[in-house]
Amino acid sequence: MRLIWYEFAKLFCRRSVLVLFALFSAVNLVKIYGEWGTYSFLADGSGERSWHAVYWRLYDQYQGPITPEKVQQLLATWQPLAQATADMTANTATDDADSLTGNLYSDRNLLEKYFVDPMQYCYEYGGRAASVAEKARQNAEAAAQAGALYQQREGAALYRIYADRTVPDFSYSEMANYYLNYDFSLVLVLLLGLYGVAGTFATERETQMDLLLLTNPNGGSRTVLAKLVAASGFLLLVTAWFSLLDLAGFAAAFGTFEGLGLPVYAIPSFAEAPVNLSVLQAALLAAALRGAGLWAVGMLWLAVSLRCRNALAPLVANFALTAALVVGGASVAYSHLVWAKALDPYSLLASRPLLAQTEFLDIGGFPVLSWQAALAFSLAMGLVAAVAIYLFSPRNTCCSRRRVR
Repeated sequence: MRLIWYEFAKLFCRRSVLVLFALFSAVNLVKIYGEWGTYSFLADGSGERSWHAVYWRLYDQYQGPITPEKVQQLLATWQPLAQATADMTANTATDDADSLTGNLYSDRNLLEKYFVDPMQYCYEYGGRAASVAEKARQNAEAAAQAGALYQQREGAALYRIYADRTVPDFSYSEMANYYLNYDFSLVLVLLLGLYGVAGTFATERETQMDLLLLTNPNGGSRTVLAKLVAASGFLLLVTAWFSLLDLAGFAAAFGTFEGLGLPVYAIPSFAEAPVNLSVLQAALLAAALRGAGLWAVGMLWLAVSLRCRNALAPLVANFALTAALVVGGASVAYSHLVWAKALDPYSLLASRPLLAQTEFLDIGGFPVLSWQAALAFSLAMGLVAAVAIYLFSPRNTCCSRRRVR
C-alpha cells in the first residue's frame, strides 16, 4: 500500500499535473458558461420582460404532472398568439403593454420553444413508445413461429425496454439537454490522462532507476503492480473530477438542477435510449463508462511505454494511438457498424451514441446492448494489457529477501 500511495503521489503531485488540473478545470467551466450564453434563449438578462424572468414566472403554472387542464390553459394562451402572428402582419412593437415580453412574436416564440413543443413531446412520447413495444412484440411472435430464436430474443428485449415508457411530468429540460450532450471535457480528460501516465515507466528507464529498483525486494514486479494500481486510480480520479465539474458547472451556469429527475428519454436526442434511467442516473452511467474507457486506453498507454527509454517517445507514440482510436471511434459513432463501435474503447469515452441508440450485438445467439458489449470488450482489453505489462516487466532477480536478511 505504501508503494501504491508513493506511485500515486508521483503521478498526481507533480507541479505540472496540478497546474494542468487547475487550468483545464477553469477552461472547462468557461466553456460550460459559454454554452449557457451561446445556446440558451433564457440568457437574456434578468429584466421583468426578459425571457428568463417570464419563463420562470410561467413555469410554476405548468411544471409537474401533465394534465388536460394545463394543456388547455397553455393552448388558450399560445393559439391566439400563433394565429395573430401567422401572416406576419402583427404589431412588431417591443413595448406592447398587453404582451408578456413586450412583443407578440417574442411571446409566441417563447411559449412555443419552452412550453408547447416540450410538453407536446412528453405528452406524445408514451404513445410512440407503446407503438414500438407492440411492433417488437409482434416481431418476436413472428420470429418464434418461424423458429428464428435470435430474432425472437431481440424482439423480446426491445419490448422490455420500450413497454410502459411514459413521460408523465413536465419539467425544465434545457439544462439537462445540454449537459447530456456536452463532451468538451472529454478532450481535457484524454490530454490530462495521457500526460499523467504516458511516462510512468519511461522516466525511470531514462534515468536508469529501473536497474537500481531491481536490487530491492520491493522492486520489479511489486513496483510494476503498484504503478498499475496507482495509474488506474489516477485515471479514475481524472474522470470523476471532470464528471462532477460538468454537473456543478451546468447547474451553476443554468442556475437550476431542474430536469435531472426526468426520464432520460424525455430529452429528444435520447428518445431511443436503451436504458430506463433518469437524466442524473444516465449521466452517472456515462461517467462510469468514460472511466472504464479511459482506464482501458490508459493500460494501452502503459503497455506502449513499458520498453521506451526516454519520456518523449511514449508521449508521441501514445498520442498517435489515441488519435487513431478517436478518429476510428468518431467515424463509426452514428453508423450501423455496431461491432466497430463496441471494439473501440473510445466509444465508452464518448458514450452518448451508445446511450442514445438502442442497438444489439449477436453474441452467442443472445442480443447484447451495444454499450454493454463495449464495456465488456474494453475491460477485457485493459485487463489483457495490464496482465501483459505485469508478466513482461523485469523481475527483481538481483535481490531476494533471504539474501537481504
